[in-house]
Amino acid sequence: MSDYISQLLAESQITPVTATLRLLLGLILGLCIGLERQVRRHDAGLRTFTLICLGSTCAVVISIWIPQAYPDMLNGDPGRIAAQVLAGVGFIGAGAIVKSRGGVQGLTSAACIWQTAIVGMTAGAGLYLAAVVMTAMTLFVLIVMDRFEHLARIGGDNLILTIILSTPTPDKETIETLVSATGARLREQSIVADANMGTSIVTYRLMLTSHTSQIDVIRALSPLSEIKKVTITA
Repeated sequence: MSDYISQLLAESQITPVTATLRLLLGLILGLCIGLERQVRRHDAGLRTFTLICLGSTCAVVISIWIPQAYPDMLNGDPGRIAAQVLAGVGFIGAGAIVKSRGGVQGLTSAACIWQTAIVGMTAGAGLYLAAVVMTAMTLFVLIVMDRFEHLARIGGDNLILTIILSTPTPDKETIETLVSATGARLREQSIVADANMGTSIVTYRLMLTSHTSQIDVIRALSPLSEIKKVTITA
């Protein structure tokens, strides 16, 4: 029995049995990655990642199977279908990236989608061990390195600070000085001024430390009479 399994795993020819085996592996590995995303409540979750991995696995199996089934086919290239998988996955990944309020969200999800497609392609090519190792490394990055990323922030958070003022010429230096006094840091500012209405909107990326709260920042800005509204969002 063990000899049969070893021979089956080493088989390079695509048969109904080897195709099924590779598709099952793609399904399982996609489930593993998708489960992690689902637990963290991401929009692209269990079904999305499972289908991406399974689909890319099937695409590679087909790209290998067709030249084997039709050896007389002219210009047959096993890599053509597989090459288009990455291009197609790129569109899916782009849909996961959202730019809002001066920040970009979804880059990790987009990278994970691309990586899951690679895992599926590896399984479809019959590189079983490599596909399993890649899945384990992917989960390591998503789970373990996420904790290191939080530690690197030293308990802080990256937020968006939006200030609406009753003047088209805001005093940016004073704003930055008051916020910096709390221990928080500001960067990547943008200003939208309306001279006709006599108002302006200033947006910053705000880094809070473990010793600074959102309330501290709002209180620090309260002495400025020209400020009409302050909002802090994730």
